[in-house]
Amino acid sequence: MVPVAWEDYFWPPMESRAAIWIDFLPTGDLELASMELFDLGAMGLEELDNGALRAWLPLLWDRSQIPLEWKICGEGEVEAKDWDLSWRLQQEPLRVTDRLVVVPPWVENPQDAEICLRMEAKQAFGTGGHESTRLAAKILEVLPLDGKTVFDIGAGTGILGFYAKILGASQIDLCDIDPDAIPCLEENAALNSIQDWKAWAGSIEALGSDVRYDVVLANMLRTEFFPMRDQVLALMPVGGLLVLSGYLARERELVMEWFASAGLELAAEAAEGDWWAGAGRRIK
Repeated sequence: MVPVAWEDYFWPPMESRAAIWIDFLPTGDLELASMELFDLGAMGLEELDNGALRAWLPLLWDRSQIPLEWKICGEGEVEAKDWDLSWRLQQEPLRVTDRLVVVPPWVENPQDAEICLRMEAKQAFGTGGHESTRLAAKILEVLPLDGKTVFDIGAGTGILGFYAKILGASQIDLCDIDPDAIPCLEENAALNSIQDWKAWAGSIEALGSDVRYDVVLANMLRTEFFPMRDQVLALMPVGGLLVLSGYLARERELVMEWFASAGLELAAEAAEGDWWAGAGRRIK
């Protein structure tokens, strides 16, 4: 297995607020352990080469929650990054795809840009600089979005959900577990005159059992998404589309295996460097 720097592998939680990380050697199945860690308040997880799970946790996380049989093999503290300052220091527009350019509000639109999204990062993640965001945006461009309802899980700045709206979606719902993302979404929606959208701090548990979406976006790591995959699948009617990004290329086969077992067929895919993204269409 090729080692991956955690800064590249697990960007959203650490870069949005201060946190600690702890490497656990849990007993039993890693996926069940991942679900347990999320239930205990983990903001993100990474599977390490030594079989451990690295969990990013709030600074004041209660260590008494650690299962007695689990071992700790490493820990440290991650310093919060001021994304507002960092983004403002980036004065140039950022080309996300051949069609999409993300532009800071204080910078002029490039004359050669087909579509511009004005974005303030604030304390939320996602301004188009990471491969996962670029790949998801490329996939959105080839999907039939006209008149579709879209749900963006872990929306961050709203770049993908709002781009889907510009590409023709009729309604956009967005959620993020970080409350700091909500005012950022409100500001970015206003900057881009986005209509027919709503957002909340939290996750899919806030949705009723009868809610369905034509398209679901999930730009997050497999260890974040897989514990909720059955809940997400229940939100999609037959013919619905699921866009997954934030996966290493070597994880593609794991996704394909799940697609096959869950009644999804591959509708589109894209890769860049070590990263992969794909869209599945529900066929049953």
